[in-house]
This record gives sequence, C-alpha cells and structure tokens, in this order.
Amino acid sequence: MQLPTGRLRVLLSCLVMSPNEVVSSDTLIDRLWADTPVERARGALHTCVRRLRRLLCPELVQTRPGGYALAVSVDGVDLLRFRDLVRRAEAAGDDSGQKLVLLREALALRRGDPFADVASPWLDREVVPRLNEEWLSAQMCRIDLELAAGRHHELIPELRELTAAHPLHEASWQRLILALHRCGRRAEALEAYQQVLSVLRDELALDPSDELRELLRSILDGGAAPSPSGGAPAPAGGAGEQEPVAATIVRPTVDPHVQSPPIRPQQLPPGIPSFTGRTEELATLDGLLPAQGGQSARKSAIAVVDGAAGAGKTTLAVHWAHRVRDRFPDGQLYADLRGYGMGAPVEPTAVLEMFLQALGVPAQQIPPELDGRSALLRSTLADRRVLVLLDNARDSAQVRPLLPGSHCLVLVTSRRQLRGLSVRQGAYRISLDCLSVEESVTLLAGVLGEDRIAAEPDTAAQLAGLCAHMPLALALAAERIQLLSGPGGRTGPGTGRSVPLHDLVAELAVERNRLDVLSVGDDETAAVRGVFSWSYDALDAATAGAFRVLGLHPGPDIGTEAAAVLIGAGADRTRRLLEGLADRGLLERTSRYRYRFHDLMRLYAAELAEAEESERTRLAALHRVLSWYMHTSYAAVRILNPGHQHRPPDPPEEGCEPVAFSSYEEALRWCETERANLMAAVRLAFEVGEYTIAWRLPTVLWGFFNLRKHWGDWIGSHRVGLVSPRAQGGRYGGASVLTGIAPAR
Repeated sequence: MQLPTGRLRVLLSCLVMSPNEVVSSDTLIDRLWADTPVERARGALHTCVRRLRRLLCPELVQTRPGGYALAVSVDGVDLLRFRDLVRRAEAAGDDSGQKLVLLREALALRRGDPFADVASPWLDREVVPRLNEEWLSAQMCRIDLELAAGRHHELIPELRELTAAHPLHEASWQRLILALHRCGRRAEALEAYQQVLSVLRDELALDPSDELRELLRSILDGGAAPSPSGGAPAPAGGAGEQEPVAATIVRPTVDPHVQSPPIRPQQLPPGIPSFTGRTEELATLDGLLPAQGGQSARKSAIAVVDGAAGAGKTTLAVHWAHRVRDRFPDGQLYADLRGYGMGAPVEPTAVLEMFLQALGVPAQQIPPELDGRSALLRSTLADRRVLVLLDNARDSAQVRPLLPGSHCLVLVTSRRQLRGLSVRQGAYRISLDCLSVEESVTLLAGVLGEDRIAAEPDTAAQLAGLCAHMPLALALAAERIQLLSGPGGRTGPGTGRSVPLHDLVAELAVERNRLDVLSVGDDETAAVRGVFSWSYDALDAATAGAFRVLGLHPGPDIGTEAAAVLIGAGADRTRRLLEGLADRGLLERTSRYRYRFHDLMRLYAAELAEAEESERTRLAALHRVLSWYMHTSYAAVRILNPGHQHRPPDPPEEGCEPVAFSSYEEALRWCETERANLMAAVRLAFEVGEYTIAWRLPTVLWGFFNLRKHWGDWIGSHRVGLVSPRAQGGRYGGASVLTGIAPAR
C-alpha cells in the first residue's frame, strides 16, 4: 500500500519507531508540526490518525491513555524482524554458520535508505543515523564471519561500496584493508590506508585508531594480518533475554459432592459523588425494579439508556445501579463492551466467560462456543436475582447473547438506540438529552461549590450554555476552572482564590478553540473531541461524509430537503443517512424530518469538514444549499404575495430544485420554520463570497417579513444585502435592497 506523501507518512513513522508503545500526543504534534505549528494541532492530529486508520487496518492504530500506539507483531514491521534476527544471531553462541544465516536474512530486509521518502527533520536528525548505525553494526558482524570463512575476494567489492557510502566509518575501512591484504594485494591495502588516513584528518581532525595502526604495521612487516580487534562489534539490541522460568499450573481437587455457597459478584464500578439531575430517567428506571414479591414491576426486564457521546449514560446507569443494588441480593455483573472507544469491541464470548467465572462456574465447565456459553449463563442465573450492567454496547447483536432468562434486570448503555432489543426482547428505551439550564448549573455547583456559583449565576448559566449543557463538557469546564485557580486547584471558601468563571467563558466563546479547551491533558477518554471521534470513526464512508458536510450548514436545524441538497444525495438516501446519524447520537431529531446538532457536535463536524473536505467541495456544497434556500424562498413568496412584482432569480441549477408549494398555508409554514436558517443563509452567503444570493435573498423575503411584521429580520437581512452589491461591484442589487428596506425605515 502507498501512503500519500506528507504528514501521514511521518505519523506512521513515529508509531513504527515505538511499536506497541504509547507515543504521546504532544510528542506526535511536535514531530509532525515542529517547523510550521498549526492552530488546533490536537484536532489536526486526530484527523491524521483517523485518515491513517482508514488506509490501514483500523485495529493497528490504537488510542491509548495519553496518545496512540501501533499494535503490530514482530513479523509486521521489517525493523522489528531485523532486530529480532540480530538478537537471535547474538544468542547463537559459537555456531558461526547459524549466525551467518540469521545475519544475512536480517540485512536483506533493508531496501534502500531508511525513511528516504518521508520528509521529517526529526527522522533525519534522530532516527536515520541510529538505524544506519544498527545496520552497519550488524553488517560488520556478518563481514567478520565471512572473513573468518575465507571469503576475502567476494567481500572486496562490497567493502569498497561501504567505504564510499560511509567514508567516516573506520570499521569498514579496516575490513577493506584486511581483505585486500589477505588476498595478497598489499599495494591496494596501503593505498586504502592512505585514503582513510586522509579522510579522518581532513574531515574529523583525528588520527587513526590503534586497531588501524596495528593493521598497518602487520602489512608493512609482511606478517599475518590480525582479525579486527576486539572481535565483531556487538549486534544492536543489547544482551540476550533471560530464559523464561517454567511454571506448573496446579488445579485444586474439587469434591463434586460438596457444594460451595453461590458466589455473589459485586462488579459495579465506583459511582460519581457529584451526580445531579436526571430525575425523570431515574424514576423510569425505578419502575423497572422487581417488586417486593420478587416479580418484575414491569413486563420488560431490560432497559437501554441511549444518547450522544458525553451525555452521561454510564454515569446515570452506574449511579442508579448503586442506588438499587440491595434489591438484587445475588449480585451485580458489569462489563464495558467497548462498543465505542479505544480498541475493538469486546466479543460476547469473552464477556460470557468473565460472567460465568464471576458466578463460580469452573473454567473446565465453560463451553468454547458462543451458544453454549450463553445457554450456561441463562441456566446459572435461572434462580438468582442479579443486576447486569452492560456498558457502551455497539449494537443489539453484541448484547443478545449476554441476556439472562428471568428474575434479573439488564441495564444497557449505548450511543445507538438498539431498537432491535426493543422489538425482539421488549427492552424499554430511555433516551438522554442534554441537561436543563438548572441541572447544568447544579452540576457545576456540585464541583465548584454552591457559594461560588451563587456569586455569579449569570456567568455560570452562560458557561453551561457554551458547554451545550453536556455533562462531560460541564465536568471538563469545572476541572478547567480549578486548574485556572492556581496550584492545587482548590476553590471555594477559605482558599483565598476566586474561580475565574469569566476567563473560561472568554476562552470558550472562541469557537475554534472550544474543543481544545474542553479536554484534560492527553486523556482522550476525558476530552469532548476524543469521545466524539469514537462515534465518528465507527461510521461508514458515506455516513461520515454526510456528517462532515452537515457541519457546514449555517442554521440551528435542518430539514430533509435542505440536507439532501447540501449532501448532494436523493431524498430517500438522505433520510437514511440522517436517521443513521440520529441512531448513533451524532444528530438530534427535533421533529419529523428535521434534525440538529448540539453546539459542540456542530463544531466537531465543521472541524472535520475543514480538515477532510477540499475547499472546492465545501464551497460547492454551500453554493447548492444557499441557492436552494433562495429559490425555495422565491417560490414561497410568490404564493404569499402574488401581487408583488419580483425579478426572478436565474433558473436553479441541477440539484438545487426548490420545494413546490401547494397552498398558502404550506408556503407560510415553510417560511416560519426556516426563518432562522434563512437569516443565517444571508450572513453565510456574504461570508463565503456568494454576493448575488446575499443581496437577492433579502429582497425575495421582503414580502414574508412585511406580512409577518418581522421587522428585526427585515432590517438585519437588508443591511447585509446592502454591503454585498458593493463587494460585487453591481448597482442593480444595491437599488433593489434600498427599495426593499425603505418601507421598514
């Protein structure tokens, strides 16, 4: 596979040089953008990693706490194979034949200069010289073995090439001189000595080593030439590994007639002390509890909590589970299914094995196949009342084999809605939205102190809004405030510090920095961008493309028709794409056929569009949707105000065909529904240079604004329209806008 030139190659090179080890995000940013630092470097790094995963196998590039790692075997990287073969050669002891075979195989892995097609000052400065030294060290070992076997003649051409390529490598010159002398070519050996002597003195101002001078004396004396002093240089890789200590697994003898008491697993993770809100959701979960007689209060014993990344699904589930754990006397089972996050999702077979062992089933009694393990779990839990918490599920298929039979309650969290469980297993769905303003402020007060929030209630509410009332973002904001408070991060009464709420609000107000601010160091599990990326990375190419392009939309929400124009797809396909995004918590349904991003998700989508879509693609998508808004507005206003004479806009382009309204009410309803989007379209048209649309759309909407008395929109849109003809250099547009704004003045 050929990677495109540029930073993707540098990124892969960084990870390859530390295989199976975490390379911190800061280190990668420094190596990728050392000479030309970029804004939002962390977001750009996430984009590069995502592109690399798509070109390679996604499981190879793993997100780890603090950074990323390349998960590879020894056979997967030539450098690892080379080092492994050199270590094996070193461990071969006196078996020179085996050593020679291994070293030849190792050296054959090199195909040209390392990283020759990767432009990176870091590689050139720190990595390539070290790799060349490793290769030369192994090469010298192999040549010494060849010399000992009497292959002097065959080695001379190779040694001449080595000394020409590495003129300052004295060990290569020493072996060339030795090979020439042993072949009886004394004059050439002396000439080679004079060459290396000149190079050392002219380039390095050094005298030849003792070994080289001893070799010269042997040649001049006509005696037998010594082998290179000290034997072969030690191969790269250090000392050999110790022999592993053999271990014997001793299994206890179990008397089958003696029954142990049943094990009651207590696997719930710790709860969060500052949990707040979600009163309705907690009440709904309480309604699923088994009654005091032991039977379920509801028919369904399965609940699915779904919602967007960062909505607090796991926090809610764990909090509720701790609150009701005494209602499940036979224990609580917990598993992170890793449906979205670092690494691959956990296979149900592995979870079943863990659950069965936690319930006391001997390992030798656990079947190897999925169906057998699933049946054994149902049998084991048949007469027990256990709470099962399945966190971060990928899909319904991952959950179904883990469902017990009866008397148990299963609580599942997922970014997807898992409708299949509702249809086939009767699961009860609880969808989490963002917190209310009051709940958001209460969450901040729980971390920072009620007195501090009470002192600045308006600022606290503004801060909550900038966090999109998302629990994860609010928690990160509170952590940021504590960090800004100084050493120790202590806030509240008696600390002598004031939490700078206004400072953080100012930081978050800059949209391009907001996702960077809402993070904690290099921990992607505690960063808004990181948790969003796990949902995005799970999308197929078409859905991911739709997500990015939707981030370009200027308004607060979007209808299916506008989305189809923006994406450049048919209505049916667009509906499927939008539903797929909504099902994964990346988009919210506001009503039938209308959707929206919450603010942080919109910023993330726009960031991806800027990073992964070309400028030409972005501008073409914006032109389509802006043109569609203009032509559909014209079609609506012709019905709303048929007596007004409009100069019609140019015919719509292919893919921008307007809505065909069948009645006055339908046209008016569309204008009112799209009113905020139309105002945003006017502003965006001016910003991206679509000046004709920027002045014509306000003049088209004149009739609607006049009809509904939307004076602020009337004047605001026409003010933008007045500037646009000047930027474009046209007079007709300016005259049209002035005519339209005059009655409103």
